[in-house]
Amino acid sequence: MEIIELADLALKEALKLGATDVSSICVKTNGNLIRFSNNSITVSKNIKNLELFLYLAKDKKRIMGSSSNPNIEEIKKFTSNLIKACEALSPSPDYTPLPRIETQYLSHGFYDQKLAGDEIDLVEFVEGAIDASLRAGANRVAGSLMTSEENLAILTSGNATGQDKRTKILLNVRAFSGDASGHGLSCSSNLKNFNPYEAGKEAGEYAKASINPNPWEEGVYDLITLPTVTADIIQHVGSFASAFAVDSGLSFLADKINQKVSVNDFTLRDYGVIEGGFDGRGFDDEGFPTRENVIIEEGVLKTYLHNSTTAKKFGTSSTGNAGIIDPHPWNLVVDPGSMSIDDMIREVKKGVMVTNNWYTRFQNLRTGEYSTIPRDAAFLIENGKIKHPVVGLRISDSLPRQLANITAISKERRWIKWWEVSVPTLAPSMLIKSVVITKALG
Repeated sequence: MEIIELADLALKEALKLGATDVSSICVKTNGNLIRFSNNSITVSKNIKNLELFLYLAKDKKRIMGSSSNPNIEEIKKFTSNLIKACEALSPSPDYTPLPRIETQYLSHGFYDQKLAGDEIDLVEFVEGAIDASLRAGANRVAGSLMTSEENLAILTSGNATGQDKRTKILLNVRAFSGDASGHGLSCSSNLKNFNPYEAGKEAGEYAKASINPNPWEEGVYDLITLPTVTADIIQHVGSFASAFAVDSGLSFLADKINQKVSVNDFTLRDYGVIEGGFDGRGFDDEGFPTRENVIIEEGVLKTYLHNSTTAKKFGTSSTGNAGIIDPHPWNLVVDPGSMSIDDMIREVKKGVMVTNNWYTRFQNLRTGEYSTIPRDAAFLIENGKIKHPVVGLRISDSLPRQLANITAISKERRWIKWWEVSVPTLAPSMLIKSVVITKALG
């Protein structure tokens, strides 16, 4: 059966069993995964999956569930069990009926027929990235390449009917030169904008430049975040703009609509559909069409991201970002600035430039206080010049303070998505003044 037929089967079964609200989403995925280490491919496999996501409400009781690779009988049993579980719940004080939808969804360019087929040589991409990294100065290279084709269908009791499809290719390269390491990536919805050789070269160059790190002192530094690190910061800003996070008391953006939350040069947008983006789609989980939302405009917080339930609570309308429980961003975009990376470096008297990070953890969601550990190449800057590589750093700061202390945004931007950045983000480099950096080791 086609995915639209499977979604329709679950919808009709739920309505037949007494559900008053149903959202049935079916996603069929065909993907490939290659892992490599020590300059050689270690894993190569094809991954196929069919996932049914079902939301339903009955007597103002609400429940969600999912089923992997179900057949017709399993869909019927899954739906019946979900109805029974729903009936055992208490009525939800947040119950909001699914909206009636009368619209056509936007088409987009997230789909590349070449990526969806079997004609491209993924091994050649991996070998090219490894070779580029070795030629740039690495002696060991590891990482992964993933491609994915997804076909999606939605049907709701509110008359929403839609289908969408998207492709993506994601490459992460980690290069080593002795104990030094560097990271490079390339991610895209199409082959035209995918460059595995540049990703490998970048990783190798960073690894080579990070050999023989020198001592440094804990203190307050101006911080240059390259796009991979910027994207990690910005994805959290986008997630904190979820009205669910605000309503739950878990966002530093609470009660800040139409207030200044950043510098004038900073504008942050969310797009369900945008050229170059690759995780969005034309409809959200309630069937609303997705759209552009300006979250922060010239430093002023303009909107939260809403579904029907949060929109009702806040006295506004959905922004097309459901998650039925938790509205979320699709593709985040930071408007470009006017400086180059070299310009930023020349502006810094005492600073650090970080190329990558991981283990971002929040100590206080309500105030946005967090810490993160720079990973791979990082460099001390003195008097407008890179002085030497450094290791063992920990950045401790808060998102509100950082947003208010951005002093430069680069004109160059890159799409970033990898296992530390779950929300695709078109990210620049940023210069942030007066950031506390301490020792992460010893």
